[in-house]
Amino acid sequence: MPLAATAVVASLLLAGSWYQVLAFLLMDSWRPRVWWGLHAFALVSILAADKAGMAFGLMLSGMFLTFRRYSPWRLVSARNRALGFGLGFVILAALYPARRFWLDEPGALVLRLQCLGGWALGSLVFFWAWSLVHLVLHMRLHFLRLRPKLAAHAVLIGFIPLVLISLLGVVILYTGLGGSRAVRTRETLESWRLMADRGSDLCGAVFDTTFTWPARSTGSAAAGACAVISPPEVMDGVARNLAGVMPVMKNASGNVVRSDTTDWFVFDHAIWLVRWRGLGTQQPQARAWKLGVKPLRTLAGVIGAAIDISSISARQQDGNLVLGSATEDERKLFPGLKVSTRDIAPDSPFWDKTMFFGGTLFPVLEYHPDGIHQDMVFINLKVGWPEISADFFHGESNLNIAVVVVLGLLVVLFLVLELFAVFFGVRITEGIVSAVHALHRGMTAVAGGDLDTRVAVPNEDEFGDLAAGFNEMTASLKKGREIALANDRLKQELATARAIQERLLPAAAPELEGYEVVGTSIPSREIGGDYYDFLAQGEDLVGIAIGDVSGKGMPAALLMSNLQASLHGQVLHPGSVASVVASVNELLVRSTDPHMFATFFYGLLDTGSGRFTCTNAGHNPPLVVRRDGSIAELGRGGLLLGMLEGQVYQQEEITLAPGDVIVLYTDGITEAVGPGVEEDDPDAMFGEDALRRVVLENRHLPAAGIQEAILAAVAEHTAGVPQSDDITLVVIRRRD
Repeated sequence: MPLAATAVVASLLLAGSWYQVLAFLLMDSWRPRVWWGLHAFALVSILAADKAGMAFGLMLSGMFLTFRRYSPWRLVSARNRALGFGLGFVILAALYPARRFWLDEPGALVLRLQCLGGWALGSLVFFWAWSLVHLVLHMRLHFLRLRPKLAAHAVLIGFIPLVLISLLGVVILYTGLGGSRAVRTRETLESWRLMADRGSDLCGAVFDTTFTWPARSTGSAAAGACAVISPPEVMDGVARNLAGVMPVMKNASGNVVRSDTTDWFVFDHAIWLVRWRGLGTQQPQARAWKLGVKPLRTLAGVIGAAIDISSISARQQDGNLVLGSATEDERKLFPGLKVSTRDIAPDSPFWDKTMFFGGTLFPVLEYHPDGIHQDMVFINLKVGWPEISADFFHGESNLNIAVVVVLGLLVVLFLVLELFAVFFGVRITEGIVSAVHALHRGMTAVAGGDLDTRVAVPNEDEFGDLAAGFNEMTASLKKGREIALANDRLKQELATARAIQERLLPAAAPELEGYEVVGTSIPSREIGGDYYDFLAQGEDLVGIAIGDVSGKGMPAALLMSNLQASLHGQVLHPGSVASVVASVNELLVRSTDPHMFATFFYGLLDTGSGRFTCTNAGHNPPLVVRRDGSIAELGRGGLLLGMLEGQVYQQEEITLAPGDVIVLYTDGITEAVGPGVEEDDPDAMFGEDALRRVVLENRHLPAAGIQEAILAAVAEHTAGVPQSDDITLVVIRRRD
C-alpha cells in the first residue's frame, strides 16, 4: 500500500478512536450537546482549512481534555481501571511512531485527511496523558489478592529504591571519573601552553609539526624533531589584530609595550599553540606547534581515553557566553580531530567499544577578517572497559588497587545486607500471607459446615492469637451446635410430650343436665404439672378432679400422668371418694420418688340430687359460692399424695342449690405476681381475697363467663409478666 494511502487509513482509524473516546468522556459531562457541536465544527474546519483547522481542533481538544475530572473512569471496575492505566502507556508508545504517516501535500484531499488524523492523534495523546494522571491519583488496588499486594509493596518500597540508588551511584562514579579525566585534559593542555610560554621547545617531546613567523630556520635539532612548514598567510592579519587587543605594560627600561602572549589559536583548519613575542613592535615574531594526531595521541595516553575535538558555537549575548551548534563556516574553519588509544574492530563486543566518558569546553582564539574572536571547542572523551580496568588493575599505583578492593568489599557487604533484608522480607511476607491463607481456608471450611477445622499458624504475633481465637471459636461453635441440636431434640420431645399431655386432659367439658361445667389448664412451660379431669360414673354421677404436682417440666408431667392413670384405675372399683383418694396415694408412694408429691382434690357430683361428695388431699380449698353471696371452702381430707403410706382421708358432702358455684383452682392463680416485685412477695400475689371478689362479682354469669372473668383478672394483675406457674381452673355452676 502506498504511504499516502496508509496515512489516510491511519487517519480515519485515529479519528474513529478519538470519537469513541469523546463519547466515553461525554457520558458524564455538563451539556454534552454543546461539546458535540464544537467538535463537529472543529471537524468541518479541518476538512475545509486543513492545517489552520487542525490547530483550532487541537486547541479545542486541549481545553476540553485539560479541565475535566475524568469521572467516567469511575464507572468501570477497579480492575479495569488498573488495566486501563497499563494500557495507557502501551497506547502512548504506539502513537509515537504514527507521526510518520503524515505527509506534506498542500492542496490535496490527502492533506486534509492527514490533518484530521493529526488532530485525532494529538487529542488521543492528550486524553491518555491526562487519564494516566487521574488514574494514578485515584486508582485503587483492592481487587488484588494479598500476595500480589505485598509483592508490589516490596518492589515499590524495597527494590525500586535500591535500583535507583545503585544507578545513582553508578552515574556519580561514572561522571566523577569522567570529570576527573576532563580536568586532567585541560590541565595537560594548560601545562603545554605554560611550557611554551616559558620558552621551551616542544618539538619531538609533544608536537610533530611547527612553523616560525616570519619564516626562518629553526635549527637542525628542531627540524629533525618536527616537520617545519611555511607559516599561514593569515599571520600578518593575526599579528595586527592581536596587537590591538593585547594589554599595555611597561618593560624593565620603563618603555610602554604590548604584553606578549602564548595561547591556542584556530587557523588554517587546525588548532595551534602559538607563542608571540614583540607584539606592538615593528618586528613581532611567533613560534607555533600544531595540535595534530601525535600530540593528541600523547594526550590520550596520559588521560587513558580517546579524544574527539569538535567545533561549537560560542557567542557573547547580553554579557553571557551562549553555546550552540557550530555553523557551517565554523566547521570549515576547524573540521574536528579524533584520536584513539587503540584500534577497535567493527564487530567488537560492546564492552570493548568506547562511549562518552566526560567532556570539557576548551577556549581558543579564532582569526576573522574583522578581528580576533574568542571561541570554544568541545573535547569529548571516550573510554571502554579496557581503559577503565587499566586505571584500577593495571596501573602502577597500588592505591587504585586498594580502592578497588575496598569498593569490592563494600559491594559484597551491601550485597550481603541486601540479601539479608530480602531473605527476612520474604520470610515476613510469607509468614503474613501463609497465616492469612490458613485463616481464609479455615473460614471457608467453617462456612461450609466443617466445625472440626483447626488452623495451624506457628506465629507468635497477632496472627497466632487470631488463629488460637479461631480454633476456640470453632470449638465453641461445635459445642453450641451440639447444644442447639440437643435443644431441638428436646423441644421436639417436649412438643410430643405436650401433645400427649393434652390428650390426657379432657378434650371437652361434660354436658350435664342442669349444670354448667368448664375447665382449662395453662402450663407455664411446654408441659405442665397441673391436672384436672372429668370421670363419668353412671347416668347421674360424674367425678371431678384437680391436682398440682410438685416441680415443673418433664418430672412433674410424668407424675401427673401417673396420677391420672392411678385415678382412672381406682374409680373402676366401687368405693367412697375418700377410699379412692387413699388408694391413689398408696400407688403414688410406691411408684414415685419420696421427694415428689402432689396436691389433689377429688369430688363426686350427683346431678340428680345436687350432692357433691369430696376429699381434699392438701390442695387449695375450692370455693363454694352460694346464690346469696355466702362463700365456703372445701378443705376436709388429709395429707398430700405420694408422701406417706397408710394415710386415711376424710370426705365431706355439700348440696348445690340452683345458682350455686364451685371454683376449683391451683396456686398458679392465687400466687401470680405483678411486674417489678419479688416472686415470693405475698403482698404482690393475686391472692385468695381477689379470687373471692371476682367470683362474687361474676357469680350470676354462666360457668364459662366466671372462668373468663377470673383469667382476665389474673392477666390484668400480672400485666405482661411471664407466667411463673401452671394455671388450672374448673368452674361448676348449677343452673337457676
